Amino acid sequence: MIEPAITAFYTRHSEDSRLQIGLGPLEFERNKLLIGRYLQTNVLTVADVGGGTGHYAAWLCGLGHRVTLIDPVPQHIEQAKRKAKRNGNGFACLLGEARRLPLENASVDIVILHGPLYHLQERSDRLLALKEARRVLKPGGVMLGFAITHAASAVAALHSSMIHQPQIFSMCRSELLTGQHEPPDGMPGILPHAYFHRPRMLVDEVDEAGFTVTGLYAVEGLAWMDGQFFQSWADPTKRTRLLELVGLTESDRELLCFSPHMMVSASVNLGSSV
Repeated sequence: MIEPAITAFYTRHSEDSRLQIGLGPLEFERNKLLIGRYLQTNVLTVADVGGGTGHYAAWLCGLGHRVTLIDPVPQHIEQAKRKAKRNGNGFACLLGEARRLPLENASVDIVILHGPLYHLQERSDRLLALKEARRVLKPGGVMLGFAITHAASAVAALHSSMIHQPQIFSMCRSELLTGQHEPPDGMPGILPHAYFHRPRMLVDEVDEAGFTVTGLYAVEGLAWMDGQFFQSWADPTKRTRLLELVGLTESDRELLCFSPHMMVSASVNLGSSV
């Protein structure tokens, strides 16, 4: 269903623990906050596409929503099913891929695209995924798509001084010039080939797929650049200040590329057709 390198990467590395280590807790907290703005008080039907091992599906299920998790990695589906069982089988888990969703037309209120917009390296494939999201959304439905910014690796490499390694510099150069991400040979733990968006290009793709873009937000924002981030995150007062800083700058497109991830929100116009 997807590139073998992507399946191999997620089979070797634990996606289930990713949001609990490193910058994962910041990403998880911010994603929940951003997604939560689009959750109404009534029960919604949600498609969690690229939902991994079910962290977000379990959270959404706990809020009372009807969730279907879709992921192309068999190991993720097995882990998600165990998580769903612990939640009283509160969400469904389907092996599937964003370009061909196993869902009926106009059947869900919200589609969340967690990985397709960066794992699909070709623009034509990303547009297929976006159009599939539009197909399964009800009129008036909402698409929330997560992307990696084109400067993410360069900023992180500067922050860690790894930018001076020739292979890392070459990778960052490609991402800045073309958006194409190719990991250096012999460096495990780096995401396999992917596409990293400029904010404007992300908006253009969502527009081209027939959506109306309603927002573009930084996920981690500037907070991760705190020189003592992990100590600060462990301090409730400092954590609150960091989250306030991200909130103040989340929609500032001149600062958006300092954030590793960004989220685009878009709606399906009432009366629109696929």
